[in-house]
Amino acid sequence: MLSGIFRPALGAAICGSVMLALAAANEPPPPPEELSDETQSIDKVAAPREEDAGRLVMFARDLRDKKGCAEAAPAFRVVAAMGEGQESAQHELGECLLEMKGASDVETALFRQEGELWLTRAAFAGYARAQRSLAMDMASPANPLHNPKGSLMWSLVYEKNPTSDLYGYAKLPATLIPGLKSALIETDLSEAENFANKFTPIVLAKFEGPKRDGKKGADGERQLRPPPGGRKRRPGISQ
Repeated sequence: MLSGIFRPALGAAICGSVMLALAAANEPPPPPEELSDETQSIDKVAAPREEDAGRLVMFARDLRDKKGCAEAAPAFRVVAAMGEGQESAQHELGECLLEMKGASDVETALFRQEGELWLTRAAFAGYARAQRSLAMDMASPANPLHNPKGSLMWSLVYEKNPTSDLYGYAKLPATLIPGLKSALIETDLSEAENFANKFTPIVLAKFEGPKRDGKKGADGERQLRPPPGGRKRRPGISQ
């Protein structure tokens, strides 16, 4: 008897709940919460600018000298990633990573791979010191980058690089290239010589920081230009 009385009411309640849920699902999402003028104001930018590179490199070198490469690597990474014109930082970052020890063998291997990447980036950009570093590192059997063919490739490129004499970089050992040539098979020797003969510099794209207008905030920092249309967007939300 009781079940017969409550069944219609229960059915109506369930039906009403379903209809409310469907209506809520079809409603458009609420608009993003508007930020206050104070929050929207962009007076400072934490991202480094191109003109900060020299100061950051000096900071990274000071950290390396006082606390070691593990402390300096993050600062070197910032400048190295600025691309063209920062090959010196790319080279120094690469050298640091090759000597860093990770918390595990896997992390140490990652440091070695990243170190080779940055040295190679600088070397491809025509930076003579990085070319010499790769030539010497790859020639040594005790070095994790050991690669006789790669060593000959960069040795031959370095020998033709006019800036190696211009800046007084050390010459390669007299026996290095002849020794590498005698140890390589004909195919590897031909590929290394072909690489050097056709070598063309490739630079990492140059970083360009946020554009700034001529106005300054109360603290003297230049302000960012607003997005097109004059409306500031919330961080992480695209239009």
